[in-house]
Amino acid sequence: MDEDLLGPFDERRRAEIVAAFMAVEHAAEPVHEARFPALREPSLRHTLAGMLERRGRVLVHERETWTSGYADGVAGAVPALGEAERAVLVLVLVHSVAIPRADGLLPADSWLSPFPAQADELRRHTRLPIGELEAALRVLRHAGLVTQVKAGEEAGGYVPGPQFHRLTPQARRRLQEELILAAGPHTPLAAAVRASRR
Repeated sequence: MDEDLLGPFDERRRAEIVAAFMAVEHAAEPVHEARFPALREPSLRHTLAGMLERRGRVLVHERETWTSGYADGVAGAVPALGEAERAVLVLVLVHSVAIPRADGLLPADSWLSPFPAQADELRRHTRLPIGELEAALRVLRHAGLVTQVKAGEEAGGYVPGPQFHRLTPQARRRLQEELILAAGPHTPLAAAVRASRR
């Protein structure tokens, strides 16, 4: 499928491009560019980006790490979550990201959090029966959208999963806006988001 893209390169360069492709597509966490020449060298990275583009994917870069994500134009191709899963995901994001961010504990664009949403906190803030809540959390874990973490002797909780590394800048902004609308639909900030979308 990619022979025309890989053809101009010798065997070693082809292997480097394919290795980087496999890493950015299949590693749970972003990979460091020091490990893959095809992520460091612009001509090889351009070919890698072309391979991803054919699959509706793009390179996502943050500092010196890379992963792949869905291109903004094909984001609808991602399987949709059910209503319960969406509600539980919003709860996890509000408690593990939005509240710590509002307290100044997280950078504005970070979706990584050392502040897990506690399981009992999630139970208190949802009307879902406990069985449905646990089933939704299982679906979200399997999809890589949340990760369950332990906190010493305590039960720990849930934080955003590795799929959040795969968000493009446009998808990050869109998600941030959705979180604002979900967490405070009647706030001036939510009104500004709605106005900007008109």
